[in-house]
Amino acid sequence: MQNKYLINSAKRFWFWFWTKLMNGFAPSDLQGNYKRPHGILIDKNYDFEGNTQNSYLLVGNSCPWCHRTLIIYKLKNLSKKVKLIFLEADINSGQWIFSEKFKGFGNLHQLYQKAQKNNVFRSTLPLLINFKNDQVNILSSESSHIVSLLNSIETESSQKKTQINNCDEDLLKIIHADINDGVYKCGFARNQISYEKASKKLFKALSKIEKKFDENLGNWICGEELTYADIYLFPTVIRWELIYKNLFKCTEKEISEFKNIIKWRLQFFEFSNVSETCFDSQWKKDYYKALFPLNPNQIIPILPSLKEIIQSSI
Repeated sequence: MQNKYLINSAKRFWFWFWTKLMNGFAPSDLQGNYKRPHGILIDKNYDFEGNTQNSYLLVGNSCPWCHRTLIIYKLKNLSKKVKLIFLEADINSGQWIFSEKFKGFGNLHQLYQKAQKNNVFRSTLPLLINFKNDQVNILSSESSHIVSLLNSIETESSQKKTQINNCDEDLLKIIHADINDGVYKCGFARNQISYEKASKKLFKALSKIEKKFDENLGNWICGEELTYADIYLFPTVIRWELIYKNLFKCTEKEISEFKNIIKWRLQFFEFSNVSETCFDSQWKKDYYKALFPLNPNQIIPILPSLKEIIQSSI
């Protein structure tokens, strides 16, 4: 009997402690549904298209929102227009740090402070910034906005160009809210009801994308043209078996059941410089070790390589 009370007390304490941890990682509403923190920064007055001098794109190679911007950066060959800086996830301090001092900054929070942006929930990536007269101008910390800004840059005529077109906004909202955010809504759900609600929306959205390939009969989601829809979907689907399936409990269906999506994923992975934007070893390290509430023992599972996964799924 004494052991029973001890176990129940330990469970209650652990749940209380887990809730405190989750509030820091992933806030939720009163029903337990994950809500992505606010604090997005956008400078709508800056003429970025006409002035990319002293501009930097700051990314972390494990972040799927950064992955969007990195794909655009690589496909558009923007290395001569915008400098790319990778930051590392410091698991112990829970923040992004520079591998070496950048403009005197050791971590991302210091840069936000210099830019006088102290009212955000967390210092986040991706980040598009500009330096002028030793002042830090944060142009955007919203991945969709950064993607649009980077895509607007005119590259030199001698460079190989990849055209990335716009697409239906409703389609982008489905991918963004129900798939990109949807896997996090599953993983960070606080209870069974919120989890099942998120899972249902996630797999319903994937089914819509699967059907769209049949309707368009093209190589890309919207047909023959590469669009923002492809850029949005890829970072989530490419992480599926390595991260989201098990760690985030995205298990309602096997991703291999979506034959069109799987075929598209391999094609996109092999397209241009896209494979250079994928860092599966770093993904596993950062996700399984940094998300302590989801994986308290921080064990990284033994998994096949990313190339083995996507090629074997065809």
